[in-house]
Amino acid sequence: MKNLAILTFATLISAQGAAAADGFYLKGSISNSNIGHEIERNTGGTTLPVPDVGGVSRTEIDDLGVGIGIGYQRALGVGDMFWGAELFYNVETGESRNINGVLSTKIDHKATYGARALLGTKINEKVAVYGHAGVARVEFDVRNTYTFAPPVRDKSFEETGFIFGFGAEYALTDRVAVFADYSRITDIDFGGIPEVAGGTNRSNPNKLDFDKISIGAKFTF
Repeated sequence: MKNLAILTFATLISAQGAAAADGFYLKGSISNSNIGHEIERNTGGTTLPVPDVGGVSRTEIDDLGVGIGIGYQRALGVGDMFWGAELFYNVETGESRNINGVLSTKIDHKATYGARALLGTKINEKVAVYGHAGVARVEFDVRNTYTFAPPVRDKSFEETGFIFGFGAEYALTDRVAVFADYSRITDIDFGGIPEVAGGTNRSNPNKLDFDKISIGAKFTF
């Protein structure tokens, strides 16, 4: 997936031919994300009716999504450089399951939204490249079950992490551009749902991370 992002990025840079105008803009995109989920579980001193082994477990899934964004872009006054600020909202569809010992944790991804700052430069009249960084809020549902028996416990979460990456855009007109964007979301840490089995009421450290490739169109007012 990262190789696809680099290939698309290079293709846009190599295109010959004015970058989209400065000002407010709207954008729409489709995306593919590789989502990683890690659980760290210590079972020391826990008595269960079946053998149990803890440790660190990780699972990864691919997730399709759609997104919208609104932002503002302006020339920086230094060569062909520009800056921007953007709000974004992405609808996610992926479901993952991580089994650690006898604990099974299912995550249903709902949405990702946040804000980011952009800093870039125009390569020529049509092509621009940029880097971005900001904060992302992730919404997801968690279901804890056990491989040997109930109970089942559900909870909804909203957690905040960092987002950063790079992208490129190609101007079709002075108002319309297409773009390709790579984003990495990290530091989505949460305690999970306290365990019922064994009477521990223990919350296990959980981590999420995202590698997202987006392609779409941008319209500047």
